[in-house]
Amino acid sequence: MHLLLKRFNILPEVEERELPIDFRHLETFCRVAGLKSFSKAAEDLFLTQPTVSGHILTLEKSLSIRLFDRTGREVRLTKAGEIFHRHALKILASRKELINALSEFSQGIRGELSLGASTIPGEYLLPKPMGDFKKEHPHLAISLRIADTREIVQYVLEGVIEFGLTGAKVDHPSLHYEKHTEDEIIVVSPFDHPLGRKKRVEMEDLLGEPWIIREEGSGTQMAVEKMLRKRGKSLKQFHVAMEMGSTSSLKEGVKAGLGLAFISKRAAEEELNRRLLSRINVEGMDSILRPIYIVSYRGRTLSPVGMAFLRFLRKSRSE
Repeated sequence: MHLLLKRFNILPEVEERELPIDFRHLETFCRVAGLKSFSKAAEDLFLTQPTVSGHILTLEKSLSIRLFDRTGREVRLTKAGEIFHRHALKILASRKELINALSEFSQGIRGELSLGASTIPGEYLLPKPMGDFKKEHPHLAISLRIADTREIVQYVLEGVIEFGLTGAKVDHPSLHYEKHTEDEIIVVSPFDHPLGRKKRVEMEDLLGEPWIIREEGSGTQMAVEKMLRKRGKSLKQFHVAMEMGSTSSLKEGVKAGLGLAFISKRAAEEELNRRLLSRINVEGMDSILRPIYIVSYRGRTLSPVGMAFLRFLRKSRSE
């Protein structure tokens, strides 16, 4: 790596030496580069921000180059950082492939499996099959990143995860989507809300109510916008009181009487059964059925561990 950077006149002439680079530092670097933020990377990696800053500083000192430009709240890769980022991603991918390849010589499935999912599949669909798979293969280490659909897609493109589950498609020529199951999005209110007591309400009745919505980039938000466009409507016509970054916070906001919300039926099932939320049936509004997709990198071969879990996931769907 050092010789490559010198060839392009990115490093100054220095005495040849070994560069002791820790894999943890590479992972930290790639997360900061992907999220363009030290604080977000720290949260994503369950590290403190000073630890993340320390990892980057150690890398920059060992390479004798600056990897990031700090401009306000956002950090951007330098030209040298861009080159280093491409190679760092390849190194981390090769490390994972090596670990998984060697696992074939061990008894049973071993190694590491990195998955990703948007909120609904990550919190309500994947935990059970992941737990069942782990019981069958106790020596396997599984990690699951939960983020919005656009972030999960980016993780797939960068090779941070083997594949992901998302509630919407983000068009990209390198991505392959496979429909896994379906989720229904419904309208909910606090249990004692007047509209929740009616058998049917008109769409116009909803426009004057305060609403809590998910952030832009979530699969739920994309599906709702698509349905509204078909009816000549837009969320801009709704009185949006606040935006939430997770389904859990959205449910809590509705229960607190802060507004109505479009939400996954799977996610609201427990609250509906406990009479904490009410479902509002809207006259003339077709069911919002949102596909849940398995998204992977087109043409990239999954590791033996990844293939085994994907087969397990497909089997659990059909049972």
